[in-house]
Amino acid sequence: MTAETTIAAPADPVLPGSPELAALITEIAAGAEERAAKDRNAHEQIDWIRRARLGAITLPASEGGPGASVRQLLSVVIDLAEADPNVAHALRAHFWQVNELLRALPPGPRRQHWLDEVRAGKLFGNANSERGGQAAGAFSFATGLTRTGDGFRLNGEKFYSTGTLFADHIGVSAQLDENSVAAVLVPVGREGVTVLDDWDGIGQTRTGTGTTVFDDVRIEEHEVIDVRVTDGSPRPTSDVAQLQLYLQAIIAGVLRSVATDAAALIRGRSRSFQHAPTASPADDPILHAEVGRISSAAYVAEAAVLAAADEIDAAYRSERLGSPDPALFAAASLAASKVKVHVDAIALRAATDLFEVGGASAASRSRNLDRHWRNIRTLTLHNPTAYKAAVVGDVTVNATPLPVNGYF
Repeated sequence: MTAETTIAAPADPVLPGSPELAALITEIAAGAEERAAKDRNAHEQIDWIRRARLGAITLPASEGGPGASVRQLLSVVIDLAEADPNVAHALRAHFWQVNELLRALPPGPRRQHWLDEVRAGKLFGNANSERGGQAAGAFSFATGLTRTGDGFRLNGEKFYSTGTLFADHIGVSAQLDENSVAAVLVPVGREGVTVLDDWDGIGQTRTGTGTTVFDDVRIEEHEVIDVRVTDGSPRPTSDVAQLQLYLQAIIAGVLRSVATDAAALIRGRSRSFQHAPTASPADDPILHAEVGRISSAAYVAEAAVLAAADEIDAAYRSERLGSPDPALFAAASLAASKVKVHVDAIALRAATDLFEVGGASAASRSRNLDRHWRNIRTLTLHNPTAYKAAVVGDVTVNATPLPVNGYF
C-alpha cells in the first residue's frame, strides 16, 4: 500500500479517537517491526502524518484545530508508540513548539504565518541541546544569534536534534546576549543548515536525532519567536512537564508491545522444560505470572501518564484563563517527575522479563525482541532517574522548590 492510496489528506486535521486516526496508526504499525529490524527511517510514515495534519491536533478551536488536551495528546502518543516508538518520539519537539507559538506570539501577521504552517501539517524539529562543558538543562548556549543590518545570523552546532531529520522547520535556542536566549524557527532547507543522521544510540535509533550545524544562517525578523531573560528571574510558565511526560508516554506504548509479545511468545511455544509444572507453556502458571506482571506494568504506566497529564491540563487551564498559577505548574512538573521515577523502573524490568517468558529462543537476533529494552533504556536516559528521585524526595521532605531548568 502507498500513502496515496491509503492516507488521503483530510479536509480538517484528524481528531483524537477518530476512525481516521486509528487507520493511520494501523498503517504506521504495519511495517514498524521490519523497519526496526533493518534500521530504516520512517520517512513515508512521517509524510502520512504530515498529510493527515496530526501535528495540528493541539491547536485550539479558535485557531482552526481540534483543541486536544494534554491527556488526549498523550493518549495518541501512547498509541503511536505502540505502533512505532521512533515515529512517536520524532514528534515530541513539534507539539512543544506548537505550545510555544501559541504562548509567545500575540495576534498579528507573524502569529498567523506560523499557525498557518501548523494548520497545513508542517512539522517542527528541535535543535536545543549542545555537547561540551555546559551543564545539561541550563538556559545558556554556545550557539549564537547575532543582529545584522538585514536581520540576524545564526551560528553553532547542536546535538540530540530529535525529529529534525523529518521536519520542515527547526526550533533553535540561541544565545542573544549575556542575559537572554532567543527561540528561533529555521527552515530545514535554508542555506547554511546541515542536518546529519549520525545518532548512534542503542535504542530509538530512527528518531531523526543527530547533529545539526548552523553556519552563518540568515534569520528573518519573523523567525525570532521569543526572547527570554535568563538572569535568575522567577520561573515562567513552560511546557517542560509535558516534554518530560511525553517520554513516559512513549515508554507506556512500548510496554503495550512488550505485553503483546509476551503473550504471543507463550502461545507460540510448543515445548517446555521437563521440570516445568505443565507440559504446555500456555498452561504454565509460572509463565502466567510473568505475563501478568508485564501486563500490569503496561497498565499502570499508562494510567500514571494520563493522571499526570490531567495535572498539566489543570496548569494550562489557569494560563488560558489569563492567570497562570505557578503552584499548578510546579505540581504538574512534580507529577511528571514521580511518573518517571516509577515507570522507568517497572518498564525496564518488564522488558527484561519478556525473555523469561520466551526462554532461550527469545534471544534469537531474528526475533529482535531486545529492541523493546533498548528503546526503553534509551528513553530513560534523557534525564537520570536518580536525580529525579532525589528532587522528588527533597520536595517531599523539605518542600524545596523544584530546579529551574530544562528538566523540570
